[in-house]
Amino acid sequence: MRRSLAVAAVLCVSLMATGQALADGSAHGRVFPPDASPRGMTYAQWLGDYQIWLNEIPTPDNPYTDPSSPLNCKLRHGVVYLGPFGSDCTVPEGHPLLISGPFWECSTLEGLGDTYAELRACARDNFAHDFGRNAFLFTVRIDGEKLLHPRAWTFTSPGEIIRFPDDNIWGAPGGTTKSVTKGFLYMLRPLEEGDHVFRIHANFAGGTPFNVDWVLHVS
Repeated sequence: MRRSLAVAAVLCVSLMATGQALADGSAHGRVFPPDASPRGMTYAQWLGDYQIWLNEIPTPDNPYTDPSSPLNCKLRHGVVYLGPFGSDCTVPEGHPLLISGPFWECSTLEGLGDTYAELRACARDNFAHDFGRNAFLFTVRIDGEKLLHPRAWTFTSPGEIIRFPDDNIWGAPGGTTKSVTKGFLYMLRPLEEGDHVFRIHANFAGGTPFNVDWVLHVS
């Protein structure tokens, strides 16, 4: 969601569904903790793989620009990858789900740095500017239950090699590039059969609040 998250209220569709309330009054049991290594990978590694997946999809089919894309809710490495601007889709039971919150991605082909150190600094500084505590306010709820301390799920990817298609979502030249991302990432444990909603309620400081919803029909 990076530098263009400001248009999220335009891009996302507000979706409604009825979810089941959590018995313990919090959403923490539904999300792998930040220090976990689900399926043998850290969250930072999952963020890197998520960015490879997202950035290698041409713009017309990319869930970043079209939440109704058939590539939204894509099963990859046994995990369901969901686009960053919401979804309304049916997902298979028994699989974790990977959801990206706001992020800043920096790549060499975008002219944002030649080394991983430079790209890491780019992602860090721009993320702090656009999505720091004083710039971006948000809450996360799963089936109406609040996730406490959602900023604890903030990660920086290790540094990836990504093959940008010619028609990529950043308008950069196509080709192979170094990339680093800093952002929010949540991996949900497999959900029980039925309908569920993952919601980010957000606003930029002084701005108009908006929702981004992931409506998941688990079967």
